[in-house]
Amino acid sequence: MTATERIVPGAGWVRPWVQLVEISVSAPIVIGVRTARLVLGGWPPSARERREMRRMVEEKVTAFGRVGYAAVSRPPTDAAQFVSGVLAPVQRSVRGNRRRLAGR
Repeated sequence: MTATERIVPGAGWVRPWVQLVEISVSAPIVIGVRTARLVLGGWPPSARERREMRRMVEEKVTAFGRVGYAAVSRPPTDAAQFVSGVLAPVQRSVRGNRRRLAGR
């Protein structure tokens, strides 16, 4: 238990909740932009769209691996820190995609 949690019980859960909110807001934006680009791009997809599709698949594999590694490499002594550590790779990936696809 951290000093902050002794003063304010549950304060350690603020970061995981913020991470979940950011993921929940950013993921639909990323999905919408990617879907619109694929639909509006026509058939066959351009080289740019093929790169984006390949990137989507590679990101999922990489994020899944990072989440799995974070889950097994951190001893769950503090549940809030454990959840935050597991969510961190997903949050970084989703945030980066939102910024990149929205043009910052």
